[in-house]
Amino acid sequence: MKLNSRILCCPLLISVICFATLAWGQSPVDHEQNLFACKDGWDSCDHSALTSDDRKAVAIARRQQNVSNCDNAWTSCDRSTLSGPELAEVAIAAHRNMVAMCWSGVRSCDYAGLTASEAAAVAVAEDQRNISDCWNGWPSCNLAKLSPSELADVKVAQHRRNVAQCWNGWAACDRTTLSASELSAVMVADHQRNYLACVSGFVECNKSRLTAAEAGTLATAGNPTSR
Repeated sequence: MKLNSRILCCPLLISVICFATLAWGQSPVDHEQNLFACKDGWDSCDHSALTSDDRKAVAIARRQQNVSNCDNAWTSCDRSTLSGPELAEVAIAAHRNMVAMCWSGVRSCDYAGLTASEAAAVAVAEDQRNISDCWNGWPSCNLAKLSPSELADVKVAQHRRNVAQCWNGWAACDRTTLSASELSAVMVADHQRNYLACVSGFVECNKSRLTAAEAGTLATAGNPTSR
């Protein structure tokens, strides 16, 4: 009786695959995980389990990672392994990062490394950032750097912010800078806020500041038998 060659081939192929897996001591999933770990430079990488092709792939991945590290000026950058074109690429990336840092004001800017046009653009960005800081009342604001018109706009913004703080009863409120109408409106807001605090039973309530009608309303609400 003749056996179909395909029937004989399949078990033979499975045996070969199983033998290869046992020989390497790794499942396909373990192998991929180890390859990934080696490409990323993890301590869990087992170099002895890599094939020749794996080692080539890892070398390429590690070189690309090193170029990226150098582009971002990370301490893990190893410039000694870079080629001439890669060093040129890293120099361009480093300059670009420096300009971005100067633009954002994240850290001190190396103005000496900027071109004339870059320095001019960075100066504009710094002025705009300072204006924004002054508008928001942040400690980083430098009023001395503002033009007369910018200073006038900032003072308007500061006054509006103070009025809002007074309206909300914040400790930062400076009532001495309020106009008569603004102070009157703030006092109304203070009174309403105190009345609501008393109605709600909050400790901020100052009953001495209530009107006779308001005090009577609270007394009636607190004594149901009087209804």
